[in-house]
Amino acid sequence: MMRASGGVGLALAAAVAVVLTVAVRAPAAWVGDWLQSHGRLCLVDARGTVWSGSALLGMSDGRQIMLIPGRVSWRIGWGQIASGRITADVSHPALAAPLAVSLSHKSFALKSGQAELPAAVLAAVGVPFNTVRPGGALSVSWTDVEISERGLAGDVRIDWRDAQSALSPVAPLGSYRLEIAGQGGAARLRLDTLRGPLRLQGAGTLKGGRISFKGLASAEPDMRQALSGLIGLLGRRSGDDAILFLET
Repeated sequence: MMRASGGVGLALAAAVAVVLTVAVRAPAAWVGDWLQSHGRLCLVDARGTVWSGSALLGMSDGRQIMLIPGRVSWRIGWGQIASGRITADVSHPALAAPLAVSLSHKSFALKSGQAELPAAVLAAVGVPFNTVRPGGALSVSWTDVEISERGLAGDVRIDWRDAQSALSPVAPLGSYRLEIAGQGGAARLRLDTLRGPLRLQGAGTLKGGRISFKGLASAEPDMRQALSGLIGLLGRRSGDDAILFLET
């Protein structure tokens, strides 16, 4: 009887050891699999473990992956795992400083930060960016942000500076600002033109990962002819302008 109990104890100890070894050495690629199953982000050439690793960061439109220059690295803390919350520090050359991330089964939170990205990554968002093939630079800044089943809480600002399109000889087209303001329900979207011959403006909402947006694309009077073709690709024609409409 004692021999049987001892055998069961050894088997349990071995099983625990195996589980702990797998948990500690779980490959970094598992993080990429999780990201890809929850959105457009994905990891390429992942190295290290789930807990401390690095990879190339990409955005997928479902057909191809747009890689963001530079490797992203992360280190997951153990402190709050018992309470059901995972915390991590994320670093990338695009980030002004390492980003503190917190994840639970109910919410996803980011500490305030800033990032600089090539505007080409917008192509992974889909229509109309994958058609116009954007160029220029993106400056993204955000307050403390939390995304939960209630919605988005926090503010995000995206500046597209010196915007360009492979389909237009006019460069730059202008500089634009998208502001996202959330208080836990439907977040408000507002698009404005900071400067430039191509004028973009509009407003909408973001709720539950779904976007409802309506706006207008127009050109300064002396640039209407030069920008007519591009404006026609951005939305439904309304005279010299185009109605911008996005519903996901």
